[in-house]
Amino acid sequence: MNFEKEAENFFRVIDSGACGAAFNMALDEALAISVREAGLPAIRFYGWERPALSLGRFQKDKKGFHSDFIRESGLPVVVRPTGGRAVLHLPGELTYSVSSRFEGAFRGKNLFECYGIISSAISRALGRLGADVEVKLERRGGPAAGISAGQGGNGKNAHCFQCVSYAEITSGGRKLVGSAQRRWPDGFLQQGSIPFEIDGPLQGRIFRGFDPLAMSGLNEIVPGPADRSRETLKRYLTEEFRAVLGVDLLAAAPARRERALARDLLPAYESSCF
Repeated sequence: MNFEKEAENFFRVIDSGACGAAFNMALDEALAISVREAGLPAIRFYGWERPALSLGRFQKDKKGFHSDFIRESGLPVVVRPTGGRAVLHLPGELTYSVSSRFEGAFRGKNLFECYGIISSAISRALGRLGADVEVKLERRGGPAAGISAGQGGNGKNAHCFQCVSYAEITSGGRKLVGSAQRRWPDGFLQQGSIPFEIDGPLQGRIFRGFDPLAMSGLNEIVPGPADRSRETLKRYLTEEFRAVLGVDLLAAAPARRERALARDLLPAYESSCF
């Protein structure tokens, strides 16, 4: 296979359904490794079997968390392969990842440009769903500016959805989508969370200084059954990624090698960091 030619024309779409927290992270990392070596680039959609907390890979400071509650609750906690700040994932959310080399639409693109391309597809899909969205186009001005490039949050800013960074998506001033990216010389992995529900009480038990007015779930903005909306959103996302990236999208499952690599990576994501 001529990888460079195929990578410019095709992306896989992998819909994994709801999985455990550690496996979700292991599979995303496995896809990123595989894509950078030889595999076709991939867009992955997935969910979470139960509430779980993911931290950015450089997020060492735990001052912004109620650590005792996290430990006592048995909440699964994973450290993402990407950067950024912490996210509480609920079973109803739609999570995405994009694994690609710097080919096709991403050829020669820097961090901000890659964010912008992906945010364009997501914002167009959310707009079709009925959400009134806005994409932040400034690189400065918010307390989280630059965080997604691989830095970590600390103190009261430990929560991803409490701050808005470049190319992130808001509605009515509230953050709708939280994303983080990790880059290598030959490619990148971007992960993102699109929540339908917030669960403010649980957020408040996990995060110190949590402000429920800083973030929104799609169910607050787009009325209708969450399950139907999730399936519709996945379809819209697929269509908009196709249009924005200018590629054909192929429904696929992870390759056998990718599944095996995810199993090898799994133990590292199963160890607790609280």
